[in-house]
Amino acid sequence: MSESSNRSLQEEEFLLRRDGRELPVFAVGPADVASPGLILIHEIFGLNDHIRDVSRRFAKELGLRVFAPDLFADREGLPEDKNNLDAMRAVWAKIPDAEVITDLQALYQQISRREDVLADTVGTIGYCMGGAMALMFACSTPYIAFLIDYYGRVKYPELTATKTKHPIDYASGNVCPTLGLFSGIDALIPVSDVEELDAKLKQYSPDVQFKVYSDAPHAFFNDTRDHYDETAAKDAWKRTVEFIDRQISVKNG
Repeated sequence: MSESSNRSLQEEEFLLRRDGRELPVFAVGPADVASPGLILIHEIFGLNDHIRDVSRRFAKELGLRVFAPDLFADREGLPEDKNNLDAMRAVWAKIPDAEVITDLQALYQQISRREDVLADTVGTIGYCMGGAMALMFACSTPYIAFLIDYYGRVKYPELTATKTKHPIDYASGNVCPTLGLFSGIDALIPVSDVEELDAKLKQYSPDVQFKVYSDAPHAFFNDTRDHYDETAAKDAWKRTVEFIDRQISVKNG
C-alpha cells in the first residue's frame, strides 16, 4: 500500500448531524476504489490545514480513505483564533468525553455504510488531545480495527463533570492492536504514565507497541509548530506506515 504514492485522490466535505448539531468532516481517499478507512482526530486546535495535510498524506501514501471530523465546530466559546491554546483548552474542558466518543461512533456508523470504505478495516489515529480521544474511542468501540496514539494525555490533572475518567481508565477489555508514540520530555505526560498505559494495554491485547522519543518534545510530529522534531517525526511516520500496513494485511488475510 505505501508504495502507491502517485495515486489520484478525491476530496469531499460533509456534515455529521448529531441531535441538532452539525460537525464538518473532511474526507480524502483514492478515487473510485473501496479502501481501508482511518478516522483521524485533530489536536486541540481543531480541523485546520495541518490536519487536512496529514489526512492527504495518509491517503496518498497508504491508500486509506481518511475522515477528519471537526469535533469543536459547534461549541460555545470558540475563539476567533483557534491557535489560542488557553481559549481552546477552555472549550475542550466543557465538552464531555462521553459525548465525543458517541460522535466518533456515529461517524464510524455513517462511513461504514459507504461503498468506498472497507468497513471491517477502519482504524483511528489522534494527535495530542486527539490521541487521548482516539484511545478512549477505540477502547469503547469493538469494531475499530487498530489504534494509533500520538502523545495523547494518559491522565487528566483532575477529574471533572465532563472528564469523569482518565484516558487510561478506558484501556481495559476491548483493546485493539495499538501503536503509541510519545515524548520523553513531555511536561503533560510523564514517562511513568506512558509505561503504565503500555503495561495496561498489554494485559488485554497481544499487539501493543510503544515508542518513547527521549529527546523529542510534545507535538513533535506537527511540522507547523516550534515543537517539530524532524528525526522523531520521520521515525514515527515509518513506524506508523509499517503498523497500518501490517494491520490491513492481517485483515485482508
